[in-house]
Amino acid sequence: MAETSFEDQRFPQKPSESQIYDDNHLLNASETQLFNDLAQKFHQETGIELTCVLIDDIGHANQFEKGDKYAKFTAEQWNLGKETGEGIMIFVAQKQRWKNIVVTPSLNKIYSEKKLAKVQQKTLLPAFRENNYSEGILSLSYALAKIGAKAKGKKLNIDETPYKLRENSVSSLMILFILFVSFLLLMAKFSGGRGNGIFWFLFGGAIKNKKKDEPEVGFGGGFGSSPRGFGGGFGSGFGNSGFGNRNSW
Repeated sequence: MAETSFEDQRFPQKPSESQIYDDNHLLNASETQLFNDLAQKFHQETGIELTCVLIDDIGHANQFEKGDKYAKFTAEQWNLGKETGEGIMIFVAQKQRWKNIVVTPSLNKIYSEKKLAKVQQKTLLPAFRENNYSEGILSLSYALAKIGAKAKGKKLNIDETPYKLRENSVSSLMILFILFVSFLLLMAKFSGGRGNGIFWFLFGGAIKNKKKDEPEVGFGGGFGSSPRGFGGGFGSGFGNSGFGNRNSW
């Protein structure tokens, strides 16, 4: 079957009373209100519009370049930044495990690719790894708002506590790591010390191969895209995609 063109593609409609479109209800009512409160305060202080699209399935986009176009066209359909020419859209397609940030051209200097990649590594990525989607969205949105407010010499004057990531004492990955180490230690004990060689071989090699300050990008597989989302050729054109070399988790 012929691929559906973007001219015929149906895009999510912006809710009349909200700045967030949430297909799968990843945010509950109180969390949605938190996002809208932040977006309203951010817009009042800086003139920057903050929006979010959480869609279940973009269907036709079997290549991430098409996903970029879908996010960009959605931003155009929403008239992102129509009042001041400044707007940000957080975009997530859950089925494709794909994400992006769309910014209007006037915000490219404030929200550089490097800065957006760094902020998502501290907020959205850790939360999404644990399937804590609402925490990822709220923490990312607050971080983006802080960057914008600081650049314009403004203060948000809003309690940041509900937007912070919860600091789990032990993550699921850490639990697996502890169990693995325990297994190796037990194996070493019951093998009369012969297991020690295996222990140091595994962890010595891991330490040796670890590159200092190696950046962490992506969620460990499944998401990919170019570092810049929407170059010219599509009307007004939007700026950075902002998630480094991979747009997946």
